[in-house]
Amino acid sequence: MTTTLDPPFERWRDLVLASVPVLAAESAQRALEQLQGSALSQAVAGDRQHTGALLPLLRPGPHGLAPALSAALRQQLRDEFARVLSVEAAPTHATAVPIDQLTLVDDQQIEEDIEVARVIQLVDTAAEAELRDLRALCATLRASEATPEVVPLRPDVAARALSRALHALGMSREVRLLALRVVGKAMADRLAALLREQTRELRRWGVEPLPYQLRVVPELQRTSPPDAHAMQRLAGKLVGANASADQLVPALLAQVADQSGLDAHVRQLLQRLAGPALRSAKVDPALLTSLQHPLWQLVDRIAALGASRSGTQAARLAAHLEPVLVKLEHGADASLVAYQRALEEVDGLATDWADSQLADAGVSAPAPAASPDGSSLPTDWGGEGSLPTVPMELPGDADDPHKAWVDSMREGDWVRLFMHARWLTARVAGRSSAHVMLATRSGEPLQTIGRAALYRLHESGLATTIESAAPVRDAVQTLTLSL
Repeated sequence: MTTTLDPPFERWRDLVLASVPVLAAESAQRALEQLQGSALSQAVAGDRQHTGALLPLLRPGPHGLAPALSAALRQQLRDEFARVLSVEAAPTHATAVPIDQLTLVDDQQIEEDIEVARVIQLVDTAAEAELRDLRALCATLRASEATPEVVPLRPDVAARALSRALHALGMSREVRLLALRVVGKAMADRLAALLREQTRELRRWGVEPLPYQLRVVPELQRTSPPDAHAMQRLAGKLVGANASADQLVPALLAQVADQSGLDAHVRQLLQRLAGPALRSAKVDPALLTSLQHPLWQLVDRIAALGASRSGTQAARLAAHLEPVLVKLEHGADASLVAYQRALEEVDGLATDWADSQLADAGVSAPAPAASPDGSSLPTDWGGEGSLPTVPMELPGDADDPHKAWVDSMREGDWVRLFMHARWLTARVAGRSSAHVMLATRSGEPLQTIGRAALYRLHESGLATTIESAAPVRDAVQTLTLSL
């Protein structure tokens, strides 16, 4: 695929850029009319309080929102056109990201991200058919697949430009949130009409849409529910192959280590679980029949921690986990309670280690302040450390599904979330007492986000788990197929 711009695309690029000033001016004007009309009298008190600061910026003038939004839109579009060409010309290569490369996510920015997501949803809802048609036309124009990114002036690009313009004008956070709601709605209406105009223009040029294709996005495929009988089938196959059932545990531990790519230090530590496991299997047959047994959850946890560490870091991890293994090897308790305790200890060690790593990087997590009514949140929902943030208040209900989701995040899990005004797929790389570290694209800094912010994203439908780390389940499937 060539990186030179063909004349039809140059013409299309110029057309899109030329539409920006009108889009910005009309969005600001419609927002001004809305605030000056009945919408102001119906607004909540908080919005009315900040309307006075927003109104002057919506009026025409060189220092208002319209020119700032126009400039931000043009810059976003130039970035979009350049990004597409650079991806075609020079694919990036995966590189490791050390712990000292962190991007700290401000909790207050999450509130703006939520408003930006609402703007995007407004446009998606108003122009779903137009976006689909325009995507097919742009794919033909660019000789590319009909991915969402092929449309340059798409909803997320416009929403990010609006956010950038509001920051450039130096608005307070409260005024920015109000502007995102009011101007965002006006821009969504105008952008939907503009997308329809662009679709008609490309058709008038004789551009044919890319034929319809059914495309499955791998990163959004969810895994099937856990198979309750997978272990039983594996044990049965071992017996059918004239292998002792006692061989199940060592074989499975070795397979987990192989598929997780564990360093020798963590591999040896994992293999040492075979002795305690076989001893426990004599008094607890469920160990050999259920993936939900605490032993296998412990194996999952250790494998997920070890999968992202090698060399010195893997040796340190093994040293930290050594006391847990010694207790299981020499302890008299062979019940599942022993593995539950070990799992809790490993969770605590992993959290403490992440706290230490973040502290070395300049991020600490002090004890949470007491709430006004005298109660306090659980320890692991503490303050936001040295981040320049204001922690959000979280419900104290133990049955809260959003809090439960954040608490359930573990290393190796894959999540999908809306952050920095865009959808990201990320792997959980660490979990401290107040933050979660997320690895997004290879070579990019780790995103370190407070648990309170994750709670708000999940509560708003902007964060979910794609796949939970399950090394044991994956190893069981591999062994079952190989026998």
